[in-house]
Amino acid sequence: MYNIMGQAEAIFRGMAIEVPAGQKLQIMRGDTVRMHVGFDYRGPAITGLTLRCSIGQRKAVIGFDEIAYGRATISLDQSFDFVPYTAFADIDTSPISPDTNYDIEAKIEEYMPETLVGIDNVIDVLGVAEFANFEITSYEKV
Repeated sequence: MYNIMGQAEAIFRGMAIEVPAGQKLQIMRGDTVRMHVGFDYRGPAITGLTLRCSIGQRKAVIGFDEIAYGRATISLDQSFDFVPYTAFADIDTSPISPDTNYDIEAKIEEYMPETLVGIDNVIDVLGVAEFANFEITSYEKV
């Protein structure tokens, strides 16, 4: 799991992509994936922040290769104490080729790298017709 939050001290705390632990999402190419994030925030009121949620593949040399993404605008209230927030963005998966083990990332674009979080190998994309156990089961004179 890729998580810069553990290394950064910022006004955000504990941002995480909310997916059931240990489960992989299987989708058909063209489905919409709604990615939920949760985080705690304290500080001044901020409006018009951009939540960006992405599906792609993590590469050793170039980092995260984003293939599809969705955006949502979020606003945060002023608070002296950490307040929990949830948000989501919808991702159109049409640009993604059928394959397995896609990775996901989420971030608030205006607060990078403090809000960057990702999970590897959690989405499989199906998109081609598949047949299994195709056989002649009997034949007869009619």
